[in-house]
This record gives sequence, C-alpha cells and structure tokens, in this order.
Amino acid sequence: MKMNKIIKGMFADYGVGKKLLVMLGIFVILQVVGNTFALGCKYGLSSLLSKTDLLRIEQLVASVILFIGTPIVFFYLTAEKECSFVDFFSLRKKNKIYLYILSIFALSTFLPIVSYTALFNEKLTLPDSLSFIEESMKKMEDLAQNLTLQLLETDSFITFIFNIIVIAAAPAIGEELMFRGTLQKTLQEKYEPWVAIIITSVIFSAMHLQFYGFIPRFLLSIILGLLYYLGGSIKLNMLAHFCNNAMAVIGYYVSTVAQKPLNDLSTEKLEQLDFKTAFLSLIFSFAILWGINKLANKED
Repeated sequence: MKMNKIIKGMFADYGVGKKLLVMLGIFVILQVVGNTFALGCKYGLSSLLSKTDLLRIEQLVASVILFIGTPIVFFYLTAEKECSFVDFFSLRKKNKIYLYILSIFALSTFLPIVSYTALFNEKLTLPDSLSFIEESMKKMEDLAQNLTLQLLETDSFITFIFNIIVIAAAPAIGEELMFRGTLQKTLQEKYEPWVAIIITSVIFSAMHLQFYGFIPRFLLSIILGLLYYLGGSIKLNMLAHFCNNAMAVIGYYVSTVAQKPLNDLSTEKLEQLDFKTAFLSLIFSFAILWGINKLANKED
C-alpha cells in the first residue's frame, strides 16, 4: 500500500517533454509485453484456431495492452495523487444524448473530404531517386490492405460480432485514450490546442505506417482532436470513432451476405467525388462541431 502511494504520481511534476518520454517508455515496454503475449497465443492456440482468428486475437491484444495499457500506466505515474482516473480522462461528464448523436454526424459528414483526399494521396509519387522507397511503401500498403480484408472476412454472425469488438470497439476506446486522452491532453499543457491537435494527428497517422493513407487519416484525427477539445468529453470521441470503424465492418458483412464485392462499390463512389462535395462536407462538419461546442458549454 505504501509502495502504491510512492509510485502514484511520481512523475506528476515533470514537464511536458519528460512526460512524453515517460509515455514513450511505457509504450515501448508494453509493446514488447503485447508482442510476447500475442506470440504465446499464436503458438498456444494455433492448433485450435484459424490464422484469421489468431490475427484477430493479436489485434485485440495490441489494442488492450498497448493502447489501453499505456494511458492507464501513464495516468498512474503522472497524474496528481488526488486526481481520479475518470477525471483525468474526462469520463465523469454526463453528456446529453444529442451531443453523442451530433458527434457521430460530425465525423460522418467529414468522410467525403477524407475520401477525396484519399484519392489525392494515392496518386502521390516520390522522385525517381527514391523509387526503391516508394516500392517498399507500396508493398507495405498492399500487405496492410490484405490483412484488413482478411480481418473483415465474415463467415458467421458470431465472427461479425467478434469483428465489431476487435476492429471497432477496442481501437475506438484504446486509440482515443492513447491519442486524445493522453497525448493531446499532455501537449495542451504546453502548446495551444490547435498545435497539440496537429502534432497528435501527425503521430496518429504516422503510427499506422501507411504512406498512401497518411493524409485522410491525419484529417480524421484532426476532427477527432477538435471533437475532444470542443466537446470536452472523450466519450463523444469513443462513440464517433466506434461508429466510423463499425460502418466498415457492417458494410463488409452486408456485402458478404448479399454476395456483392464491397471494394468495387466503394471505388465507384470515390471516383464520383468532386471538390465541391468535399468542401461542403468540410463546412457541414465544422458547423456541427461549432454546435457541439456551444451545447457542451451550455451544459457546463
């Protein structure tokens, strides 16, 4: 008990730079722990589960240990002794139902511009002198896409529910705690909110290791960062993030049941996007965020 009191908040007086180093150290240690645990599951359950199911378990372990574990340990080491977990991560606030609905709409209306920039990002090329890097990145992109499609494969309703947990729920909770609740929150101790949001979004997108999806993922993180700052509750972020991820899982499941390839339909819709549609989505999304901010402040 005494040891807990000593360890709790032992780095609370650290500046932002040192806190970020503490966060990085926790992340690296838990990545080793997560990889070890995932490797153990892989060899221990390889005779019982398929490769795809093992991949799902690895993803779930990564989300829980790495992206939920890091914020929890960081809170324990850097928060003031009297600060509770729910207060540190803005979980105590009880938002009205319309704020949750507006949060989902804020992210949903932003998707057209995300899709538009995705097409632009895919057409980016590096100079000939860096062609070997470009080829390497394309191989990584193809591998990531194949893994994603493999995860989305749904042969039963039970698999669909498991995909909702692994692909939608766990990342929504973990990534929001990690990037908005921990990284952005810490950066805001030193920098202006917009600077913290941009830095967090760059790191968020870069950590996915997908060059040809960097811009759209960066923009998604910007919206989520603004939602966290303007809405004042990370629960709004978690729900919006969950719904965004769940749309892909549900869409793939429906297309599997209907025996219609989802990727072909998505490509057709993306090609029809124009700048006007993308710009309008930007305006509507920011208008909704403005409304969320007004309503959240009114509740306070």
